[in-house]
Amino acid sequence: MSDDLDTIAPAPENIAELADACVRFVERATGLTLDYTPETLPFLDHWVSGMKEKPVHEILSLVAPTAGAYFGEVVRRAQAHVRWRANGDDFQRWRLEYETCFLHFNPIGVAVEAITLREADGWSSHFQMLDEDADAVSESLAATGSVRADDYYRFAVRFEAVDQVVSVLNAIAAGRGEGGRRFGPEIYAAIDDDELPPGGVTH
Repeated sequence: MSDDLDTIAPAPENIAELADACVRFVERATGLTLDYTPETLPFLDHWVSGMKEKPVHEILSLVAPTAGAYFGEVVRRAQAHVRWRANGDDFQRWRLEYETCFLHFNPIGVAVEAITLREADGWSSHFQMLDEDADAVSESLAATGSVRADDYYRFAVRFEAVDQVVSVLNAIAAGRGEGGRRFGPEIYAAIDDDELPPGGVTH
């Protein structure tokens, strides 16, 4: 978890606008005020549970981007050394990138799945990491036990999972003596050019 939330940089303007819109939508619908803490994610889950029957275009253009931006901001504010890559208008290409370990995923894609309760192909919603780290992470997640099908896509469950994944990846890095290694934007930019670093095939 981040040691000092006051030191976290502001979100990109487009992310802040979407996340703040989510706060307004949820407050208007439920009377609850989201405050960007993990404890509010069950309220977000409750709100999106009523969105499944919305037209697909509304889900993909409004509901998922706002809910996903809020979820991504909860993650970014709760964990250290995380940044957004949210250039352009293509929500499918947005993602959170971690600096202390090679990990990225798209919170908007997480929101699409939370609303539709099914896999969202092409949205990069699942945790992308180095192949060499995937087995250790899978074993750690499996050790926590199975998740009920109707809970799998919940924001609160995803937050717990990403928190665990980051802990495992940072422990792996420390064990390799790579605790001081940093994965800057240029490393992740190579993903878009299909030029990942050695061993950098995503999982």
